[in-house]
Amino acid sequence: MKALLSIIIPMYNSERYIVRCIESLRRLKIRKEVIVVDDGSSDGSYDIARKFASNGEIKLFHQENKGVSEARNLGLDRCSGDVVVFVDSDDFIIGEGFLSMYNNFTLSKAEMVMGGVRIKFADQHIEARMAYGEMAGRLWKGDDCFAKLMHTNTFTPLVFCYMFKKSFLDRVKLRFQHRMSEDDLWTSIAMCEAQNVLVTDDLHYVYCKNSDSITGTNVSTIFRADNHLAVANDLYDYLRNHTLSENAEVWLCCKILYIASIAVKIYIESDYYTFSLSIEMFQDLFSRVLQSSNEYAKKVGLMFGKRLLDTIKSMK
Repeated sequence: MKALLSIIIPMYNSERYIVRCIESLRRLKIRKEVIVVDDGSSDGSYDIARKFASNGEIKLFHQENKGVSEARNLGLDRCSGDVVVFVDSDDFIIGEGFLSMYNNFTLSKAEMVMGGVRIKFADQHIEARMAYGEMAGRLWKGDDCFAKLMHTNTFTPLVFCYMFKKSFLDRVKLRFQHRMSEDDLWTSIAMCEAQNVLVTDDLHYVYCKNSDSITGTNVSTIFRADNHLAVANDLYDYLRNHTLSENAEVWLCCKILYIASIAVKIYIESDYYTFSLSIEMFQDLFSRVLQSSNEYAKKVGLMFGKRLLDTIKSMK
């Protein structure tokens, strides 16, 4: 029997978009379950989704407002599929590309697959596309894939760019953390942990950058900075406790330095100086970067490190 696909949709105040999202999934001719988790919406989203649930087209769950991470985790806990994909409620899928990506994935030995995404900037009426060039159409060892994507500046942290084997997620005990920027933490660790990753250029998803997007919520800049710094700390904890290839290690150091530099820049520009940085962490990251034989990654890491130090010096 063909594998069952679990499609998990976290939903919050998406009454303008949720019908389009679900309709794009209804047309998929595959064994699937569509799981919508309402994250305490205060508009008409839940009532709209309930109509689909009453026809048996989706499984609908409700929670008090806890954020997108908790909503995705609830979906993971309730799903029964062999393959898992996440779709945001204000986005939609491209059927032909989605099916091609899914079929290639289920026929492969990969534990996760990444595909092409179209980005729509609603306010500017501009479109862009994520693609992976010569990497596409191949099976990669997980941490080698991470390093190569980082080297070519094509790594994307957006979780909806991927499909995952449920057995893989259970094996590595991967769940979303309760913060913003959770995609960066999730996808980096997932790729480094995966035994094999399939890279495709199948254009399967439309990411709509709306001002009221589920991932574009207007929150305080300090809260954003706190979350960036928390992700940097969590990625460093992962780095310290896992053995990666040399290239994956140095590129993960680069990512941590980059995320931390963003956090510090936000703090300084907001005249907020009561944040905490671990000197030991940054000394270790610099040391790992300097010891790397990957000259290009070393150059990038030192650039991000210098940017971080220059920002800190500007506090004086």
